[in-house]
Amino acid sequence: MDPYVQNSYDYEVRSLYFDSNFKHSFLEKENGIGIRKKLRIRFYPNFTRDNQDFAFIEIKKKFNENVAKRRIYVPLENSLNILNSNHKVAKSFYENASTQDKGTLKEIWFLYKKYNLKPVCIVSYKRRPYLSRFEKTFRITFDTNVKVRNHNLNLKIGGGSKFIVPQRICIMEVKFNNFIPNWAIKIIQKNDCIQYKISKFATGIKKNKNFALV
Repeated sequence: MDPYVQNSYDYEVRSLYFDSNFKHSFLEKENGIGIRKKLRIRFYPNFTRDNQDFAFIEIKKKFNENVAKRRIYVPLENSLNILNSNHKVAKSFYENASTQDKGTLKEIWFLYKKYNLKPVCIVSYKRRPYLSRFEKTFRITFDTNVKVRNHNLNLKIGGGSKFIVPQRICIMEVKFNNFIPNWAIKIIQKNDCIQYKISKFATGIKKNKNFALV
């Protein structure tokens, strides 16, 4: 089990997703654009630091079949202000950030301004994650209770309101850097698992029927 799991079972994940007025992130996914980027703020309600809530501002990148993330660790209450490079909170955060975080923040700011991004929905789920004892970069996760909402876009106010996938279904993700271990391939084949591509963000947008152009 992933060491971040504190109750021997799972933890909750909430993500606030951003998109442009013309829904470019949603449309890039729907149209199968091979190279694309998406901005979100990810919050783990079960974890605090010095009695303060923290979050990650993330850029998720898709390069055809490969996925990469760049992210910075920020106080939750300041996360929206840090997205605005002109805000004094953002400027102060940048001045005290590491060289790596400064580079990530510049990329976040560029994407945020280029598309005039705004919050569009919150996706939440319970995640049960497992790590390999042998291959340190190999991970399998099971996501249940996968929901979305497009109102009250405050990460502190609970999870989603509509199921993205049926309640009886979980999403299993196989995560790896270079290869899947042979022992894992055998288990996947033995259970007749078939790869299925699903975007929680895009599916959630369609569930809420808020994907029309404005």
